[in-house]
Amino acid sequence: MSNAAEVLFDVGDERLLTIGAVVERLRAEFPDISVSKLRYLEEQSLVTPRRTKSGYRLYSQDDFGRLVRVLGMQRDEYLPLKVIRRELERSPASPLPSARQGLRKTDLLAVVEEREYTAEEIQQMTGADATLLSELEEYELVHARQVGGVRRYTETDAGIAGAATQLAQLGLRPKNLRVVKSAVDREIGLIEQVLLPALKSNRQERRREGLEQLDDMVQATTQLRQLLLARGVRRLTGGPRAH
Repeated sequence: MSNAAEVLFDVGDERLLTIGAVVERLRAEFPDISVSKLRYLEEQSLVTPRRTKSGYRLYSQDDFGRLVRVLGMQRDEYLPLKVIRRELERSPASPLPSARQGLRKTDLLAVVEEREYTAEEIQQMTGADATLLSELEEYELVHARQVGGVRRYTETDAGIAGAATQLAQLGLRPKNLRVVKSAVDREIGLIEQVLLPALKSNRQERRREGLEQLDDMVQATTQLRQLLLARGVRRLTGGPRAH
């Protein structure tokens, strides 16, 4: 057993985590995680930790990986729990595409070939209906390509469809999301002004340096956008320093 913040139990060849240790490990990636949220996910049958004779929960490494996947799908794709549960049952090992994956340095520095999905697969994965998917294409939020007469979508498209499905349930249709797309397009234009010469350089070292700077800039602008959004939300809710 280790320190109080990270309690481990050796059971056979496995090292099991207490619920407190799981919260501590998850907090860096998911700052709003809590013991009560883990208990709720258990109630929803999304994770099933072992129990000691005294009733304490013990999580295996598989349980921990499953929690990371569930929380990531909630955060990145805005998927409802029933959709996440269905995806876990359908494909227990491979995660749904994440909108944040494209923002990570390892992905920016490599040519990543995204998995593709049919419209039917997108609908099954995200809960989006055919009308919503059609509207997303109409407003250029997703882009399908024809392959043998079948429309195919990328992993990023699947993540966008998942987020749009959640927003549609809250009253925001794809036509309302044009303002979000326009803001992102302007942000990309700003980044392009600064980094395009480096990204188009004939020198490999300069291009790599440009990609490194691109990653840093994307991370910083994403953080800035989130902070500005948080300030706006506080103003809406009348929270502290809302003015």
